Amino acid sequence: MPTLSSTYDQWIPGVLSKIQIKALIADDFITNTSSEPSAFDYSSMDLHLTEEGYRLPNGSIKPSGTRYLHHVKLSSKCETLSPEGDGSFLLKRQHTYLFKLSERLVLREVIREMGGLYGQATAKSSVGRVDVLARLIVDGSRDYEIFAPEDFTDRDGKGDMYVEITPITFDVKLRPGGSVNQLRLFLGAPSEVEMRGDVLYRRVLRTAGNNSDGSLSVNLDDTTICGESTAAFVATPPSEQNSREPVRLWKDDKIEKPNPRLFWSLLKADEYKRLTIAKDNFYILRSKEAIALPKGVAVYCRASDETIGEMRIHYAGFVHPLFGYNRTDGKVGTPLIFEVRGHNVNVSLVDGERMAKLTFYRMSQDAVQDAETDMSYNDQELQLSKFFADWSPSQN
Repeated sequence: MPTLSSTYDQWIPGVLSKIQIKALIADDFITNTSSEPSAFDYSSMDLHLTEEGYRLPNGSIKPSGTRYLHHVKLSSKCETLSPEGDGSFLLKRQHTYLFKLSERLVLREVIREMGGLYGQATAKSSVGRVDVLARLIVDGSRDYEIFAPEDFTDRDGKGDMYVEITPITFDVKLRPGGSVNQLRLFLGAPSEVEMRGDVLYRRVLRTAGNNSDGSLSVNLDDTTICGESTAAFVATPPSEQNSREPVRLWKDDKIEKPNPRLFWSLLKADEYKRLTIAKDNFYILRSKEAIALPKGVAVYCRASDETIGEMRIHYAGFVHPLFGYNRTDGKVGTPLIFEVRGHNVNVSLVDGERMAKLTFYRMSQDAVQDAETDMSYNDQELQLSKFFADWSPSQN
């Protein structure tokens, strides 16, 4: 059983930094982790898929506080997945799948001596922008995406982890060793390390309109992408997808990324700065506010309301320390991306409508900037997932 060292004596309640996460890994409190530098952000770690995967023909199965896979096999059918010839797995849209994750939590001593380690997860930004739901499940927890110390009291402090994956708009492919979600760790309960205040909001939201309460609003002003004016991306309807390949949810420099024009179209708002969110369609939009996060602050972005009228706000997820700083264009502050899905009926979205709420957390230890952390979205304005090639000029 791993034991605590003096490394942890100076830790204060807050979101654990990359250095702190690696200290837990070095002392075997988190096992089977990746050694790749890219697996760690300034306030989270990637979780990695194993080759153990299942299709859930009856849909999602909520965590029940038990050994999750045992519960699934007892309560529902689950079909074991077989990889394709290249070792990857094909996941069809509108179906739900379950994969065991490589990483394992061994937290008994941390919970006993440090007062509790909490977890919060989200899909990676590139995955959310492909309209794929990816939700963490930890043995012992009764909730998706989170765990608390009490979830480990009857398990010798150990927890296997799984991810439930549902592609909605596109068929996708993934492979073992890849990552679709990330985990943020807290010393102390997240609610106890929140930061609030008008001055904080004004300092972090560098181009806030009238919002000084930590909320984000939608920007329907035109921006230019390859010479074309647009306010949003909209995914091509499923009926028009028959001849195109699934989207690969991993990076491979040897394989050409798909042409985004086969999957997406550009949209402009009307003269009244309104955009119609059509039922069953998926949109990529951006915030009016630009965020610049100091090294001692981490953020979680969630919908102001899970549903606004007849549209659903998807992931915005984690915002890591130093996001919005050191842009290559010299600006300070970067907008966040909204992933929005229409359902049931069409809805008219107006420029400046509030879409999301930011929750600010104190870091347990300030982030230390390095050259190995992926900051590929740091310069984003209106941007698709990095699993697609760059938008290219129209051939018309």
